[in-house]
Parts: sequence; structure tokens; C-alpha cells
Amino acid sequence: MDETTENSALAALAAALAAGYERRDAGDLAGAERAFRLAVDAAPGEADAQGALGDTLMALGRFAEAAVALCAAESLEPARPHRLAALAEALLAAGEFGAAAEACRRRVAIRPDSVPALLAHAEALLALGDAAAAAGPLREAALLAPEDADIAAKLCQVLTDLGEPLEALELAQPAVRRNPGHPRLQVALGCGWRALGEREKAAAAFRRGLALDPDDAGAQAALHSLIHDGAAEAEPGAAYVRALFDRYAERFDADLLEKLGYRAPQLLREALGASPGGLDILDLGCGTGLAGVAFASLARHLAGVDLAPRMVEQARRRGLYQELYVEDLLVCLGRAAARWDLILAADVFTYLGDLGPVTRAVAAALRPGGRLVATVESAPGLDGFEIMPSRRVRHGAGHLRACAEAAGLTLGRLGPETLRTEKRQPVPGLVFILAKG
Repeated sequence: MDETTENSALAALAAALAAGYERRDAGDLAGAERAFRLAVDAAPGEADAQGALGDTLMALGRFAEAAVALCAAESLEPARPHRLAALAEALLAAGEFGAAAEACRRRVAIRPDSVPALLAHAEALLALGDAAAAAGPLREAALLAPEDADIAAKLCQVLTDLGEPLEALELAQPAVRRNPGHPRLQVALGCGWRALGEREKAAAAFRRGLALDPDDAGAQAALHSLIHDGAAEAEPGAAYVRALFDRYAERFDADLLEKLGYRAPQLLREALGASPGGLDILDLGCGTGLAGVAFASLARHLAGVDLAPRMVEQARRRGLYQELYVEDLLVCLGRAAARWDLILAADVFTYLGDLGPVTRAVAAALRPGGRLVATVESAPGLDGFEIMPSRRVRHGAGHLRACAEAAGLTLGRLGPETLRTEKRQPVPGLVFILAKG
């Protein structure tokens, strides 16, 4: 291109851009689009022309076309945060969630301390259906803007949805104290309490949220569901159990041993009686390791599994376990067949309903001649199992016998014992042994 032609093209570009901005400022988006298309025709390699066209198409609601123009602008002049932001917005609106997330990721790489960039990345990941990945940028945004109640509410909801209600509550409670008039925070708080089975606290939070924003349909639905659909007690889920025990990990031993007179590990050891050492032992729901203390002298190899990471960390500090897992006990039992000589379950089945699945898993995990020694809470006359208002579960002798028979295990011992005291009242239970032939 000679100098005269180049100057002519530049003049045409400048005139078209000026006309486009003038039309856009006047509210004439159709006229602005025509002018910016002339600018693109005059200089197809000019990023500003492509970007201006893309912005105008966004304003016109033509998101897919806008994304094409903004992508062209970004490729011509890469790594401009404002262009990546506009491109991500267009891609999100066009339903191109994967491409939007990638544009946001590149924007965050350039500006890792930008709260808007982090929030946009999280929104793109949520639109993509990847809540676990979205929690990362949301956490970063919450650290950079700790006073922002909207960010705290969003992060709390995502954490609860991911099965981490305890972390959500640990964030929500101080945020609510700082922002008591923020309705979405109250609703997020309620969702966390609901996930932990704290129905009254959840209802109170939902009601506070509705008082602050009576038009919040989500809070209305949550409260209605809590009141009308949750009358029957539900078996405690993994998220509930994990959060329940993580809350008490630091003071668990003191509360159980000093306040409640907790005896389950000692009862299991007494029930087993004289036993040779050198056993491979798995401690189900190991908690802080109290059962490990009672059985360590018999172990050649001692492993523990628990849902609550903070409890497992306490167990690790005892230095008794060669292996510790943070996972569901059925997953751990299924890791290897016929591996264990002895499996312990001290006050663990209290958080399970039907014990059929776990006894079958125990049968597969035990070596021939291996044994399970366990406790359950019970009640006079109970034959099956029942979920109490506390969400703990009581099991009767009939249920234990049926599960043992179905799993091909022999019920070697079954006797009543007092497991601990609560409110100065003994908590009755059963200690039992299942043996594999």
C-alpha cells in the first residue's frame, strides 16, 4: 500500500469511528453499527474498530455477532483486560460458557487482584456447571473484598451446594454480623444451617431474609420446603456428619470423655476379650483416634477413615495410625477385599440407617476369621431402626441379626451396654461382634 492509499484508509477509518461514536452517544445504535462496519471495512486489522462494533452489537442484544467482533479485536490486540471482559460478557450472553470461562481465566492471569475479573470468572464457571472450580476465584474475591456482602453470600451458597456447609457458616456468620440488613446473606446462612440439619436456625434465617426482602422467591420456597416437606426426620447425610464433627474436632475428646463419660472404645476392647496381636485393623469413623488408643497394642497395621478432615488431623497427631483416609467408609472398605483382621466401629453406625450395605462391605473387606466389633444406640422394644429428632439413629437387635445373616456373617456377641451419659441420663446401646467364617 503506497503512502497516499494508506493515508486515505486512515482518514476513512477515523471518519467512520468518529461517526460511529457520535451515533452511539446519540442513542442511534443502528447508525452506530453501520458506521463501525465501515470502519472495519476500511481497516480490518484495526482492533479499535472491531471492539467498537462488538460493543455496539452487545448493546443491540446480538450477542453471538458481538462475540465474533470482540474475539477479532482481542486477537488483533491481545491481553487487554477491558476487551477480555467485554468478550467474556458476550460469550456468556451467547451461551458459549466454555469460551467465556477461558476469556475470564486469561483476564484474571493479567489482573489477579481484580475483584470484578475474579467474579466474572466465577460466574462463567458456574454457568459451565463447575461449582468446585468457581469456588476458587470466589474465595480470592472474598479475601480481596472482605466487606462485600454480595460476594460473601454467593460464596456461602456455592460452598453449601458443594457439601461444605461448615465452611459456608464460618464465612456467613461474621459476614451477617457485619451486614445484618443483607437479605441474601441471611438466606445463605439459612441454607448452611439446613444442610447441617439445624432446622430451627435455618427457618429463623430464612424468615429474617424474607423480612428484609419479602419478594425473594428463593427464600420463600426454602422456608416453605423446610416447614412443609421436612416433617419426617431424614437419615443424616455425609455433608451433615462431616460438618458436625469438624465443628467439634478441637474439643471433641474433652467433651466426650469429661462431660459425657464416653465409653465406646473401652466397651469394644472388653467385648473382644483376649486376642493375639499383629492384626491389621481398620477403624471406621476413627474421629480423633480414641478407638485407636484402645486397640493400638493389638495392631500390626492400624488404619483409620473418617468423613471429617479436622477430626482426622487430630487422629494423625496421635502418631498411632499408619494410614488415614478422609472419605466415606464404604469407599474405604471397598478399596481392597479380604484385607483386614479386625474392623472397629465405635459409635459410627449411629449416623447410618439401614446397616445392610455396610455389613456387606465389611464382609468383603474382612479376611477369613476376621471380625467386626461395633456399637449402636438402641431402645427398649426396638427391633428395626429409627431416626431420632437429633438425626442420630437407633438400631434394634433384630436389624443387626438380619443384616448379619444377609451378609453371611456370624453374630458372635450381642449385649446391652451404657455408651455414655447425656443430660445426666444413660444412653443405652448394644455392643456386638460379627465374624467371617
